[in-house]
Amino acid sequence: MRPKPTRLMDHREYPVLYVDDERDNLRVFQLTFRRDFTLLTAESAKAGLELMAQHPVAVVLSDQKMPGIEGVEFLRQVRELDARAIRILVTAYGDARILGDAINAGNIYRYIPKPWEPEDMRLTVQRAIEAYALEAERATLLEELMILNRLSRTIHREIDRGRLYDTLLTALRDELDFDGCSVLLFDENADRLRFVAHEPEDEVARRLRDLVIEADETPGFLDRLGKGESQLLHGDAAAEFEAPVRAWMTEVAAEELFVVPLVGKERVVGALAVDNRRGGQRLAADGRMLVEGLATQAVIAIENAKLVDDLRRSRAQVRRVDRLGTLGTLAAGLAHEINNPLTSLNTFMTHAPEKRTSDDPSFWGEYHELACGELERIRGLVEAMSRLGRGGPAPTNGKSEVDVAEVVRQVVRLLHRETEKAGVTIHLHVGVDVPAVDAVRDQIHQVCLNLALNAIQASRSGGSISIAVDPDGPMDAPTGVRIRFQDAGEGISEENLEKIFDPFFTTKDPDKGTGLGLMISHQIIADHGGSIEVESAPGDGATFYVRLPSRSPAVPNGASGDTDSRRTTDA
Repeated sequence: MRPKPTRLMDHREYPVLYVDDERDNLRVFQLTFRRDFTLLTAESAKAGLELMAQHPVAVVLSDQKMPGIEGVEFLRQVRELDARAIRILVTAYGDARILGDAINAGNIYRYIPKPWEPEDMRLTVQRAIEAYALEAERATLLEELMILNRLSRTIHREIDRGRLYDTLLTALRDELDFDGCSVLLFDENADRLRFVAHEPEDEVARRLRDLVIEADETPGFLDRLGKGESQLLHGDAAAEFEAPVRAWMTEVAAEELFVVPLVGKERVVGALAVDNRRGGQRLAADGRMLVEGLATQAVIAIENAKLVDDLRRSRAQVRRVDRLGTLGTLAAGLAHEINNPLTSLNTFMTHAPEKRTSDDPSFWGEYHELACGELERIRGLVEAMSRLGRGGPAPTNGKSEVDVAEVVRQVVRLLHRETEKAGVTIHLHVGVDVPAVDAVRDQIHQVCLNLALNAIQASRSGGSISIAVDPDGPMDAPTGVRIRFQDAGEGISEENLEKIFDPFFTTKDPDKGTGLGLMISHQIIADHGGSIEVESAPGDGATFYVRLPSRSPAVPNGASGDTDSRRTTDA
């Protein structure tokens, strides 16, 4: 039986059972205490146990000397039947051993000697009832706390607001057994309260969605809600409510409607409402307290879910801005790179008509060759952009087993003249047992050629370049290949280090690069499941590391690799 602390001293709420084989003793007990307590009596232990099986009892008093089952044994059986019942032994025989054993075994709360004094008996029973009530209150609060913790864990696992509302309302119905429940939220101006979720989802719920509780129509109700006050509304007083609240009560047709404010960090964000629309049990104090506790947890979960929604929107905006920024960079870079060769082409085409009949070796030879070169430059730029637009430099469906060390050797041989012109030397190191990789050979060749050429162009005359090809991973079981390109240049500043893989970013002269080489190289390596890393500091040159797995992951046709896999660090 649920105790009510505000009425704890109404001892009549807690039945008292007195068992004694002498009818006169039972009669005296009834006449003495019938105004103080709710009394049940039995003339035997068996009859007492039968009564307890039919009626909840708070306190059990028993005579010791009874035929059949004596008092101590009877109270032991009472303890097995209902351990919460307070057990008192009434005996005229002060047998210390019997009393000691009964107390030590926990079978009795205390004993009263015969003949008992009415006032002593009254105080003893009152204290026993109060002990029972306090223990019942403690057990109930513990159970409610466990329910609240379980529901809190359930709702805090949800970060999607739609699913959060459904989880919250389902918990209110399934765990706390309310007939109906709703979540209401204020708009941004906090002057309009709307229904956002219901349980059950029925015709009543559909009509409530159209009901708006506005401040100018319900000033009293919303003012109390805004102050953080819970409100218990009774259906028989519906005529006294403000119009929207009265319409709400009419729709749910409940005897009681309990509305709890959802108090957020800065203001009340809405309300949680439960009702007994099916004529179920009235909303008792313990149930209302649980709803208030759950509302405290619910508003935290709702505000967290809102933060997640805001974060998702912010990220989406950042991605849109980032795409626009990238598009702008691409457009500006493309315009710049095309305009330069177009200047030469425009000049050539402008003078071509007047040069048709003239024999100008310089114009038709050197100038014509320059114009054709610029045209080829534009064609290559458009081809590179077209490949990037398709999601990657080129398809990777022509993979085969590639000897990376042999590819690098070929690149070094091809760049022999470039190294002589730049006045630099290349030192190549190939490790032992370098595994083959599953790759598109031409693309790996393009990456190695690009990085080696970059190293040559970055190095000072008289310097040396180091290229190394080694197994990557554990020595006894390498998982791929690592290629290192180390130049003897001025190095890369920290500011530029973060931009080197961006499209059209270059520190070279305009006639030496477009700023797409590293971007395309990074894309190729990413498509093969590998990575490019760079270490550099001003004055110490730069080192690029290319890592390729022995078996690269399959990439869906038209999809590119993870463009965020690159990592830059300062040496």
